[in-house]
Amino acid sequence: MDTFGWDQNDETIRKLLFGNDTENLLDHLNRLHCLIQNCVLNEDTLHLIDVNLLEEIKKFINRDNVSLHFGRSLRDMKCVIRDQAFRQHEIFITYTNPGKLRVSSNQLPYSNLQEREYSSLDDIISAFNKYINELAFYFQQLELIDEYCTVVEPARPSFKDDYRKILLDDRVWLHVEVTPEGLATNIQLVGQAEKWQNKLQEGLLSWDHDKNIVNNIMSVFNITEFPKDTINIGVSVEEDFKTDSPICSICLCTELPDVIGVPQPLCQNNKCGVYYHRNCLYQWLLACAGNRPPAFGVATGSCPTCLQPIACNEKDSY
Repeated sequence: MDTFGWDQNDETIRKLLFGNDTENLLDHLNRLHCLIQNCVLNEDTLHLIDVNLLEEIKKFINRDNVSLHFGRSLRDMKCVIRDQAFRQHEIFITYTNPGKLRVSSNQLPYSNLQEREYSSLDDIISAFNKYINELAFYFQQLELIDEYCTVVEPARPSFKDDYRKILLDDRVWLHVEVTPEGLATNIQLVGQAEKWQNKLQEGLLSWDHDKNIVNNIMSVFNITEFPKDTINIGVSVEEDFKTDSPICSICLCTELPDVIGVPQPLCQNNKCGVYYHRNCLYQWLLACAGNRPPAFGVATGSCPTCLQPIACNEKDSY
C-alpha cells in the first residue's frame, strides 16, 4: 500500500483484509470499497496518466499541419501548427488537471483565446488553427515590411509584435501598426520629422488599401527604396543588436529589463544626434521639474544634451 501513498489508511485497510472482525461479506466489501475510493480521490491526479489525453495525442501523430512535442513531462507540450504558406506557429500548452489545459505562451498577436481554459487538445488546435488562418494577410504585411524595410523596433520582430518602427533617415522613424486584417493603422513619425510631416499628411489621404503597406509607404513619401543600415550588413542579429543599436544618452544602455523598446531620436534639434529611452527622458524631465506631475501627462524641459526645449510622454502615445 505504501507504493500508492495511502499511509493514512494503511492500518484500517489491513484490518479489513486480514482482521477477524465478524461482519457479513457485503458490509466488509462495501467498507473496503469506500476506503479505496477515498484514497484514489485524494491522490494527486497530476501524477497519474490521463488516458483521454494520450488518446488525443495519438490522433495528431499523423496530421500534416500539426506536430506535438513534449517538455520534461506530459504536462508541458508544444504544438506547432503549419499554415497554408508553410509558416510554423508554436503554441505552448500546460496540462493543469484532467480535462483542463491552458495556453502558456505563443508568438501570435494577442487574442482572448490565450486566456481561456480548454477541455481538450482538439479544442486548442481547432481554435488556434482558425485564428492563424484569419491572420493570413497580417502575416503577409509584416513579412513584407521586415523584408524590404529597415526595422529599428522591435529589436527582434516577430508576429507577436503588431507594429514596426521603420527607418526613413538617420533621425526619422515611421511607426506603423498592423491590424489582424492586415491593414495599416496609427501611422506616426518619430524624431526630427519636419520635412516628412507634410508628405505624410497629404499621402494618407490617397492611401490605397488595394496595395500592400510597403508600396503605400513608398508612394506616400515618394521613395523608390528604403534606406539600409549599412553598418550592420554581414553582422549577425545578436551581435548587431549588442554593438550597433542606438544607446540611450541617459542610462547609456540599449536595453533595460523593465523598459519596452529601444532608444529613439526624441530631440527635435537637427544638430542634436542623441537617442533616449522614452521612459528615461520622461523621468529625467520629471526630476528636473521637482517631480511635479506634468500637465496632460507630457513632461517638458530642456534636452539633457543640447539644452534645447523638449517634450516627452511617458509612453508612446500612438
